[in-house]
Amino acid sequence: MRWKDRFQLIRQNMKKNKSRVFMTILATSIGCAFLIVLASVGFGAQRFIVNDIMQDRAVTEVTVYGKQTQEEGESPEITKDDIESFKSMENVKAVSHKVQLRTETELLYDTYAGDSTVSVVDFRSEKEAGLKLSAGRMPQRKNEVLVGYHMDQLLYKKSDEQAGDQIFNQNGLVKEEFRMGEGLLNKTVEIEVEQYKGDEWGTETFPVKVVGIMEEPARDWQISSDVYISEAVLKDIEAFTETAYGATIHPDMKTDEVEMLLSEEKDRVYNDVQVIAGNMEQVENLSQNLKDEGYHIYSVTEELDQINIVFAVVKVGLIIVGTIALLIASIGIYNTMSMAVTERTQDIGIMKAIGGHPKMIRSIFLMESGYIGLMGAFVGAALAYLVSVGINMLLPLVIQQVFDQTLEEAIQLSYIPPYLALICLVLSIGVAILSGLKPARKATRIDVLSALRRDV
Repeated sequence: MRWKDRFQLIRQNMKKNKSRVFMTILATSIGCAFLIVLASVGFGAQRFIVNDIMQDRAVTEVTVYGKQTQEEGESPEITKDDIESFKSMENVKAVSHKVQLRTETELLYDTYAGDSTVSVVDFRSEKEAGLKLSAGRMPQRKNEVLVGYHMDQLLYKKSDEQAGDQIFNQNGLVKEEFRMGEGLLNKTVEIEVEQYKGDEWGTETFPVKVVGIMEEPARDWQISSDVYISEAVLKDIEAFTETAYGATIHPDMKTDEVEMLLSEEKDRVYNDVQVIAGNMEQVENLSQNLKDEGYHIYSVTEELDQINIVFAVVKVGLIIVGTIALLIASIGIYNTMSMAVTERTQDIGIMKAIGGHPKMIRSIFLMESGYIGLMGAFVGAALAYLVSVGINMLLPLVIQQVFDQTLEEAIQLSYIPPYLALICLVLSIGVAILSGLKPARKATRIDVLSALRRDV
């Protein structure tokens, strides 16, 4: 019998018992849909967490915190020599290194002032590392600086200080009525530094020109209040404070603590160092090289590997739980095929009488059970996609109603990758064929004479 004839025979036989076949396919569809939807929650959670981690971090970035071991007299912190060593390593595209001022600073413009975080950077290295600007250009002269995206929204008039917390909105930015009405680009601002000298506090301002505005942070809740200055401006600040990195001396400090700050060596150490690889494939080798050289490091790829391992276990567990629903549906397939064999006993006897091979008879019943599994998988996958879309649409509404919070970004709790539907398809057909295996074997053992006399 040709394969085409076998398919026609199967469809004819299934049409004779539409209700029973329909209920069997429905049970299989529900099992498949349950499997896909359950597993999709694991895939969706993994996708959301991974995207959240990578949203504001460079995948090719390796952060270096310090040295694991050092020789006698060697600093455990990252020095200029270490920076040069990083640059000479294989697969390194750029090295971003920053030094943050060890004092509280204010940024002044006209009658406005606001707190800021001042860091010393090498602008050429930052450009090579991929620092992006929302406006302006990179500094080229000693007194040119970059400021954070929100810096102009953090300045308020000194006369408004009595308003206290009422100056700022819920996002931590200055309210519109207290905020300056123009941007800082191409404006000359002043960095105010305070130091305790001669038993009294003194202040000094350092004028700089804003030539670039850094890009907006990837996360809505982040506030960019950074000011990037050059090494030359740092030296001017250190000349005033008489301490390295502009460290502040407080009146309550002990004499030995003050002397330590005043005598601190001027050799630069960097507290924020990122080594940038050429591409994502090179990050693993670069990370290993840095570890071999004795550095404490962190890279997004290492965190992603750990997350992927955890979610791999979770997804496998969810798929196993979902497969149980398919195994329950297989009971219905087994029952349907067993009844089909009993009802078609005479047909089986006729096929055997005219020379039908047992393998051909077995293949017909296995194809029929597999066809039920195939139909159930297709319907179940379609149903799962609809449920997934519904979950993703209803989740923000549920969170808003229950927790009284509005999501600033869409959360896709359920995500169905194409291969998940394919896995379900394979499992459904496999379970269906296994369920029809015993009834198919029974069909091949039916005695011809008994079948023709309907004695079976």
